[in-house]
Amino acid sequence: METKTANGRGGGQVPIYEYECLNCNHKFELKQGFDAEPTESCPLCQSLSRRKFHAPAVIYKGSGFYTTDYARRNQPSDNGDSGSDVATSTKETSKETSSKED
Repeated sequence: METKTANGRGGGQVPIYEYECLNCNHKFELKQGFDAEPTESCPLCQSLSRRKFHAPAVIYKGSGFYTTDYARRNQPSDNGDSGSDVATSTKETSKETSSKED
């Protein structure tokens, strides 16, 4: 599978990985393919290094992630019903108690 660049041409783009030396704490970056083995040596002291992982940058764009996925479930219907059985039963209970007090 070949990756495409912004201009539509095929490209040999590979990700850039950040490494940190365990001995001298030197931080460096390497361009490596997805299936390449991690580099194990620091370019300064030749000691063992470790690939650092970062949280991906996520940007939500569009009409609204929250409003479409977490909208209110009990919205009034077209026939005038409130859509909530709890509210109806509470009204009936309050009417019964007020008529009993009279």
